Amino acid sequence: MSQDVTPGHLSDYVELVPLRSGAAQATISAEAPVPHWLRWLRRYALFIVTVALPSTIAILYYGVIAADRYSSEAQFVVRSPNRAGFDQLSSVIPSTGTERASDEASAVHQFVRSRDAVELLVRQADLRAILARPESDPVWRFPGWFTKDLREKLFQRYQDFVTIKQDSATGISTLTVQSFRPDDSVRIAEVLLQGSEALINRLNERSRRDTIAAAEKEVESAKARAFERREELTTFRMRAGTVDPAKSSQSLLETIGKLSFDAAQVNAQLAEALRSSPLGPQIANLRNRLQATEQQIVEEKRRIGGSAQALAPIIADYERLVLEREFADRVLASALASLETARLESQRQQLYLERVVEPHAADYPSHPKRLMWVGIVILLSLSVYAICRSLIDNIRAHEH
Repeated sequence: MSQDVTPGHLSDYVELVPLRSGAAQATISAEAPVPHWLRWLRRYALFIVTVALPSTIAILYYGVIAADRYSSEAQFVVRSPNRAGFDQLSSVIPSTGTERASDEASAVHQFVRSRDAVELLVRQADLRAILARPESDPVWRFPGWFTKDLREKLFQRYQDFVTIKQDSATGISTLTVQSFRPDDSVRIAEVLLQGSEALINRLNERSRRDTIAAAEKEVESAKARAFERREELTTFRMRAGTVDPAKSSQSLLETIGKLSFDAAQVNAQLAEALRSSPLGPQIANLRNRLQATEQQIVEEKRRIGGSAQALAPIIADYERLVLEREFADRVLASALASLETARLESQRQQLYLERVVEPHAADYPSHPKRLMWVGIVILLSLSVYAICRSLIDNIRAHEH
């Protein structure tokens, strides 16, 4: 059976053919095979980024680029005279023993870590030239890839090359210096030790000046007090009209004693006369004499302590002033002794920086520890890879 085909139907059919042909081509293009190296790269991308690349960089740096660094160590201890053995009666004779000075050792540590030490090394050891040796690597060189030639950057780089620590049990401080040449390490350590000794000497000088100045000030103050007490005593003597009221009272007491002895004799004579001749003319004379002697005794006693002009309060004031003068004299003598002791102490060094181990040039480089750091990088990279792999697997498990 034949079927008629209209022109409209034919045109529709013709137009549908190219559309089906284009869709087929798109499907064929989408299903085109991916290169093997690209699939491998996608598959191992995480391992490459987290393990292979860091390990390769570490092996390349520590195996080819990193420069050798030579280390030099010096050990020292800061000591001061032992004052525990001083005797109170012989304080001018110092003990010969020494003891650790922890505060001063801490000051030395702070100096080594300070910018003053960097300035000292720049002046005396040409620190910039030491840190820019031709055999240095770009990472540790100053200035390098990541550092500019600035004083603050130089100080930060210096801290990477110099370390200092103290053994709390022995008090020995260990100074460790690194550089790209063995002689440079020894030079830096020697300059730092000399700077530390200069710091100790400055502390000694400051201590001597302060001690002597304080002792001299105390002597001047004691002198002023002693002179004031002497002036007060002189004024009192002029007002009292006597040099030593105690001696005046002593003479009065002797006078009273003599008068009492005379009165006793007269009284004995009067008693004898009354027995032998009660009406004798000498009795009246003896009575008058006895009465006059007793009256004189009363007057002398009033001069000592029975009137406004009595010597008792004057003697009390005098003894107080004499006691204050003697005390001021003793204080002055003690101040003079302290000044002499301070001068004796100033003639001997108060602090000592004793070198236990001198800095020596190393025979072989101790840094960098290439195998150790490569191993650390590899282990850290594997740890990061394991963590990332676990996170990705967990995410995919939750998606499915």
